[in-house]
Amino acid sequence: MKIKSSLSTIALLCVLVFTGCKDENVEEAVILQSTEYQIYDVSGSGVTGTATFTQEDNGSTHVLIELDGADTSTNPAYIRYNSAAEGGGIAITLAACECAISNTTITALNNGTSITYEGLIAFYGHITIEDLSGNIVAVADIGANAE
Repeated sequence: MKIKSSLSTIALLCVLVFTGCKDENVEEAVILQSTEYQIYDVSGSGVTGTATFTQEDNGSTHVLIELDGADTSTNPAYIRYNSAAEGGGIAITLAACECAISNTTITALNNGTSITYEGLIAFYGHITIEDLSGNIVAVADIGANAE
């Protein structure tokens, strides 16, 4: 009888663990529009790719970076002020590219200033992709610079 009770308890625990972790209140953001920027290599690094900015209905902007020619190491990524030719300080720290992919949801600059999708599309800035030594290996002008 004790074995039957233990098996019933274990079965009940398994059911609770596997069904109790669902969060049915999570809503996925709806994509409203997107803009894609080409990422170009710097100094013959061979690292290229795309950065896609997607406006979501929750007020955030999702930035997806997909690199080609990058190894599987981690590559820090940033949105910086000014054009790539001018260079500039860091405006937004993006999620590092791991295995050539970076996903970041943005609602504000690093200094706390709110920014929308429209603000990013008009932003006078550029994206930099770095190696682990801090050398810039790829860039993309964005916003007002992209034309």
